[in-house]
Amino acid sequence: MAAASDTTPKLVEAWQQIQARISERQSSQRQGTSKSFVEYAWDEFDPREIANILATPGESYFAHKDILYEGYCAWVASPKSARLPRHGMVLRTALHLDAAEQFGRDKFGGIGQIGDIYIRTNLIGSEFFEEIYYPIGGILRIARSLSRAGYRARLREQSKGIQYGLRVLEIYHHHVEHLLDQKHFGKPSLNTAAGLVSEIDVSGDKLPGERAIKEYWSQHRVSIAFGYAAQSIKVNEDKTLLDLILTGATSWRKHRTLFPAWMARTRFVVDHVLSQCAETDTASGTMGLLPEIEPEPFAGVQFDARQAENIARKFNRKR
Repeated sequence: MAAASDTTPKLVEAWQQIQARISERQSSQRQGTSKSFVEYAWDEFDPREIANILATPGESYFAHKDILYEGYCAWVASPKSARLPRHGMVLRTALHLDAAEQFGRDKFGGIGQIGDIYIRTNLIGSEFFEEIYYPIGGILRIARSLSRAGYRARLREQSKGIQYGLRVLEIYHHHVEHLLDQKHFGKPSLNTAAGLVSEIDVSGDKLPGERAIKEYWSQHRVSIAFGYAAQSIKVNEDKTLLDLILTGATSWRKHRTLFPAWMARTRFVVDHVLSQCAETDTASGTMGLLPEIEPEPFAGVQFDARQAENIARKFNRKR
């Protein structure tokens, strides 16, 4: 044992020399402030910091933006859940690590040990391990994480109610575009909009009452503008970006080109809709979470004549 322990300092020194040479060849691509991943994404989820990183052009280190995007989407779906973004980020970490290890095994004829050494020094790099993998708990954290199916089930469960918050925002959007006479219609307000949700939906489903609608709004209002903007972005004929977010079917690799439009449309929701409401704290709070970006306008939901009439009647001050 003594002989083995005597070699430890030499191994550490040799490894540090290897890392120094790798760093000379591969300059750091780390994006973000001086804060560590654990500080802004793990111990406390900071959506503003993460949005700024995702909005910065170019790549960061291995899997960095992919992992942050997963957590960010989970935050949009359920902003009051501290654990859901973690579950998403751990799952994305595991998927990227598994893909890299598979690449290493294939490259060296199925010899996993050689492949692991190769990917850790040439493909993944030290920043992933130093910033994310080891600080969040390494292999034990991954082993205890939810499966992909389990994560998607948790996502569906914890995003319940977002549809009602979105319905309120649809009413707000309709109000600021069609009920322009404030002497008659005032400003959009939660007290009025919450009572409208059940009146304008005729799906036959049993809808929550006004108090429950207000509670759902309260649960999601910090991220509701992001959800509403994502709902306006069509990914294909049948699905919006929000549909994919709520089912765990989006990823940075597939949909990163949509991120600028997503943030720009959220800015439009703040500027054009939320800032016109009776309650202004949602607008100011959301603005503080956005990266610097110009707004991108988009049309609101087209209510039918009966629905539009109900909205106008409910907001009419002279009724």
